[in-house]
Amino acid sequence: MEAVGTVLALRNVSAFRQLDQTKSDFLATAAHELKTPLSSINFNLKLLHDPRVGQLNAEQQDIVGTIKEENQRLLRLVGELLTVARLDVGQGIALDPRPLAVASLVAAATTPLQLQLRARHLTLDTQLPADLPPIRADHEKTAWVLLNLLVNAVRYSPEQGHIELSAAPTPDRRAVRVQVQDHGPGIAPADQQRIFERFAQGPAAPAASGDADSGTGLGLSISREFIASQGGQLGVESTLGEGSTFYFTLPVAS
Repeated sequence: MEAVGTVLALRNVSAFRQLDQTKSDFLATAAHELKTPLSSINFNLKLLHDPRVGQLNAEQQDIVGTIKEENQRLLRLVGELLTVARLDVGQGIALDPRPLAVASLVAAATTPLQLQLRARHLTLDTQLPADLPPIRADHEKTAWVLLNLLVNAVRYSPEQGHIELSAAPTPDRRAVRVQVQDHGPGIAPADQQRIFERFAQGPAAPAASGDADSGTGLGLSISREFIASQGGQLGVESTLGEGSTFYFTLPVAS
């Protein structure tokens, strides 16, 4: 039998778009409403550490420290939700790209990481060639991306292990590749793209890490948006049982 004609099926997706817009509006409103009280709590926790307010004993300091860590985690989550809400409504990402030395970027990302490295007895090995060309990037957002990759490496590394942070020009020398390598459990091939989706979770962190915070599942998604908006790429290379290498490329400053 010979097929004659074409069948065209149309579907009104207005309701789905309206539902998606409602979701984005709720996300932004909830995040904004949470940010103010969380910032106030953070300020008051800082006051509790001020000796002029009163001296805390060791147990009280531990309690306040735990509350502060949890509050900081919630503040990070709110910040990530606000970023997602802005992207959903098409506001894009405000960037300030400038010539940037990779060493400066590495310093900004690794300084706040030292406490986590010491707590897990981890060694961070940084390798930056002396003749590495500057990149064109937004300092704040790119440092956030690198810090996010390093925090993930810390989370999945076995205690007393080591992490490698390195950078090198791409073969065509038009960009620089910055990468973070860990020696954790690795990621299955089927999951290596899924982990860049919003709210996707990676493999469970090693039990020895003592890290109850598995993350929000937003960090890698937002990181990829930040890097792509600057003309670069973010990806992963991983083998189960041998660890993972997360990397991004950014163009060389002209």
